[in-house]
Amino acid sequence: MAGLNLGAVRSAALRRAPIDDRIVIRGDRCERGGRLSAVLATTDLDIDALDPARKAAAAAAFARMCHTLERPMQLLIRVRRLTDPDVPPSEGQHARLDEAMRRYWAEQIRDGERHARQVFVILSAPTPAALDSACAQACDRLGALGVRAHRLDGDALIEAITEGVDDNAATTWSEHREHAAVGNHVVCGHALQRLPGHPVSPGWLAPLLGVQAEADIAIHLEPAPLGDALGRLNRRLRDFSAHRMLEVERGALGDVHVDIGVDAATALRERLARNLGRPLHLAVIATARANSIDELQARSDALRLGFASALIGVEVTHFRHLAAHVSTLPLGINALRSSKLVDSTAASTCIPWIEAGCSDQDGYRLGAATRSGLPVRVAPFDTSRHPNPNIAVFAASGHGKSFAIGTLVLEAAGVNSVIIDPEGEYRGLVTALGGRYLELAPGTDAAVNVFEGATDDPEETVAAVVDLVTVLCGDGLGDVERAVVDAAARDALQRALSEHRTPLLEDCLPMLDVEARPVAMVVRRFCTGGLGALFDRPTSLEVDSGVCAISLRDMPPEHVAAATLIVARWLWELVRRDRRRRHIVFDEVGALCVHRPLRDLLVQLARGCRKYSASLVVATQNAQDLLGTDEGSVIATNCAVVLLGGHRAAETARMERAFGLTEAQRSFLETASRGEFLLLAGDRRVAMRIEVPELHRSLLTDGTGTAHPLDASALDSQDMGAPGRLSPKIWDH
Repeated sequence: MAGLNLGAVRSAALRRAPIDDRIVIRGDRCERGGRLSAVLATTDLDIDALDPARKAAAAAAFARMCHTLERPMQLLIRVRRLTDPDVPPSEGQHARLDEAMRRYWAEQIRDGERHARQVFVILSAPTPAALDSACAQACDRLGALGVRAHRLDGDALIEAITEGVDDNAATTWSEHREHAAVGNHVVCGHALQRLPGHPVSPGWLAPLLGVQAEADIAIHLEPAPLGDALGRLNRRLRDFSAHRMLEVERGALGDVHVDIGVDAATALRERLARNLGRPLHLAVIATARANSIDELQARSDALRLGFASALIGVEVTHFRHLAAHVSTLPLGINALRSSKLVDSTAASTCIPWIEAGCSDQDGYRLGAATRSGLPVRVAPFDTSRHPNPNIAVFAASGHGKSFAIGTLVLEAAGVNSVIIDPEGEYRGLVTALGGRYLELAPGTDAAVNVFEGATDDPEETVAAVVDLVTVLCGDGLGDVERAVVDAAARDALQRALSEHRTPLLEDCLPMLDVEARPVAMVVRRFCTGGLGALFDRPTSLEVDSGVCAISLRDMPPEHVAAATLIVARWLWELVRRDRRRRHIVFDEVGALCVHRPLRDLLVQLARGCRKYSASLVVATQNAQDLLGTDEGSVIATNCAVVLLGGHRAAETARMERAFGLTEAQRSFLETASRGEFLLLAGDRRVAMRIEVPELHRSLLTDGTGTAHPLDASALDSQDMGAPGRLSPKIWDH
């Protein structure tokens, strides 16, 4: 049990409406004069970044919350400058990579003004049972909104309420005209004076709630009795009518604010009389906080600018700053007792979730949000946030697609990764990480056998052979020819089994020569010479733990699809047989999706990897190749995490339909510079730029393949890099 002494808060407003001197915190609730309250901490969401259909659904969910409000509710937005977390030194093989990244972001945070936002929902009830019911109902409705909420208790609740207030607050609080001293801080209060005189949409408070200064902003909603609300509106209309009559008598010009007030009051009275909404008292109170008077003045100016940008009138709470401060604590108290009468429909537009960062705990550190500068961390294997760990990267040539994938692989250095590298771009990265780089091409020792690429199930093996021969024949096999290949594969299996050996592709030729001579001619080509050494020998590929890449750079273009098909099936069997966290990376996957068997296999991987703790990572510079087919669209949209880079207008139109982009997001993609991406992670949509320290840059930009494994001096010899700046050589490849 803890207590918060508010005995010193005795401003003029509080003398007229005194509050109890002591608030007692018990477990997961606060007690004050027989009234109980609870605090719900919520995740972030950007209402304006949602696609139109999802935004409408989210706004409707919050509107239902306001329509059914029975007791006072406080929405608190706490804005704090981001601080560098105290993270213990990392250990293990890749500790220096992690240490370089940690030092880099510590420097960025220290040098920059980056502010994080936390939204709390404070509910009140007369009894513990009623409070529990209200919290459960609110969590369900917030879930429908797209926001996860959890009820604070114990030390977390005490910390949320008493932040910045010491235990001896009664002797350390003092009131002045321009500010109030609260413990070691000074605060300045601001209150809503006039609402906008025009229609607004959900999220209209974003200019205020997005202020880049330490502040607490509280939105108080309190149900008003219908009779009292109608009486108040009638009195307001009489006052307006009297004002108009006085203006006519004096021959003065009409006041436009009076005209707006008459129209608004008349419309509100009609809505309430027709039961189209519930009357609510709305108050918006904000307090700037700082350690010095000069700093407080600057932050107070930022708050007033936020109010002005939202086109609402504001008053500074002179000699009532302590009351304003109490009103912006998570206590459910409107100590200023100032509010505006609105209906629940209008109140529902004051939705406070206007900024979505992406800062998953222990996630991959990819870069910084372009608007807020906050670090972007994504944890694809976090099932509480993502339905699957699959990742898609779309970016036109020269916009940093390969660099983004390399950043993912470096951050996932503790997780096994297998990269299908069609252009030989990742040799230096894999070598530096101490992984294996395998070259698959005619004339090398590498070989892949389609009969070993599937499971021990003969049916799957036969299906793999049929798919391979279909790709080799240019996807031109008819049903009869596929049936012949099926029979030939079964015959090859039986013959090899009787001879106690592994079947090979050439074992299909005897039956194909008899039943399908044209098909046999194509298959025989891949059973002789250099192609035979590649496709007609036992599989020689081995994937160790850690990072491994399979290069297809020297593979003839006409054979890339066939080799990829065999390798993909082999990897699919590896994923199912050896369940562990693993990234399977397919670069330039768009060019592969022109083949139906490959599309089907990638769909199977996209849908099934999650079951086996694996992550499918697909990347392409031509989104149309992937989104142009139903199967490709399934692969792309199934990925829980998507990075969209710069594209031409024709391709962004296709992505707009596939991913439900807003007009602003589509415009961002059409004008995005190198290294800028739109991150889609569920309802979180963040415009970001890839940022890594110099050590990571040097590994990612070594296109010669001569990078050396990390040694003890690697970290200290690398420059951490300047904030927000990318080395030009990043984009050489």
